Amino acid sequence: MKIIIVGCGKVGTALTQRLCEEGHDITVVDIDPSRIQSIVEHFDVMGVVGNGSSYLALSEAGAQTADVLIAVTGS
Repeated sequence: MKIIIVGCGKVGTALTQRLCEEGHDITVVDIDPSRIQSIVEHFDVMGVVGNGSSYLALSEAGAQTADVLIAVTGS
């Protein structure tokens, strides 16, 4: 499955780890470049720095072809 996860905090990172272990194609989106860098270094995922409610960021993440989008942001 192609899955987009918006938010790379504790929950987003845990979800990323679990879904990667299951073999899913994961793209993560977060406004914090350091969080994106960290998660991309630890997991085989694509990272997009941007606001998860932004059309441009979601387009770059591949929302048009994603099977699932999971939002786990603080706000």
